[in-house]
Amino acid sequence: MRYNRVIVASGTLRTSAFGVRHAVVAAVVMVALIWAAVAFAQEAYIGHKLSQQVADLRNQNVVLAAQNQGYKKDVQAITSGTANEEEARLNGYARPQDLGAEWSSGSSSGS
Repeated sequence: MRYNRVIVASGTLRTSAFGVRHAVVAAVVMVALIWAAVAFAQEAYIGHKLSQQVADLRNQNVVLAAQNQGYKKDVQAITSGTANEEEARLNGYARPQDLGAEWSSGSSSGS
């Protein structure tokens, strides 16, 4: 280890226990530590934001899956013809097999 020399300037005695080289090394270490801390904080923030986005996308996927199921049912109803029958029933039309309580109650009150 290198020892600091005692420096005499203008009649005063100065001992330099903390040299310029030590100060530079300490400054470099501090800058490196600060840089590492900032990098870690950025990574943690980005990770947090990405996990939020993942959660939001999963929620959107659940909603879209439910909508897709509804659309599948609609498509199946259209392709099988039940949608036309349901629309006709909503508009007051009935099949001959559907004639039931509504028509019999109307005919019995009219007699």
